[in-house]
Amino acid sequence: MNLRITFILLAIIGSISLTSCSMRLVDFTVISSKNVNLDIDRSQGVKTEGKKTYFLGIGWNIKDAMDEALESAGPEYDLLIDGVVRYGSYPFIATVTVEGTAVSSSAMKSSMSEAGYNEWLKNQNILTEDTAVVIEE
Repeated sequence: MNLRITFILLAIIGSISLTSCSMRLVDFTVISSKNVNLDIDRSQGVKTEGKKTYFLGIGWNIKDAMDEALESAGPEYDLLIDGVVRYGSYPFIATVTVEGTAVSSSAMKSSMSEAGYNEWLKNQNILTEDTAVVIEE
C-alpha cells in the first residue's frame, strides 16, 4: 500500500513540475528600453504609480498596474513616459508596480497646434509605411 501512495505522489509531483503556461504580459502602444529624447515638456506631466497584488501570482500582468497608474493620475492622462516596472514575489503574493510620468497627448497636441504635433511625430523616428525599410533575404 505504501508503494502505491508513493507512486501516486511522485506522479502528481512529476505532472505539476512538467506543466507550463503562457500569458499575455502587456499591451502597449509605444515601448522602449532605451533613453529617447521625446522633446516633451515634463512639467505638464504628473508623477504617478500603480500597483496590483495577486494571490499566488495567479493572473498577474503589467497592464493592470499601468492602467491603475494612468487612472490615478487623472482621466485626461493617456501616456506614460520615463516608466519603471517592478515585479515582486513574496510567499503566496506577487506584486507588479509601475511608476512614471503621466502625460496627456491631447494637451500636447493642443499646445503644439496640429501642424506642430505632426512635425513632432515626424521627428520622433516613428516607424511608418514611408520610413519602413524591407530587407529581402
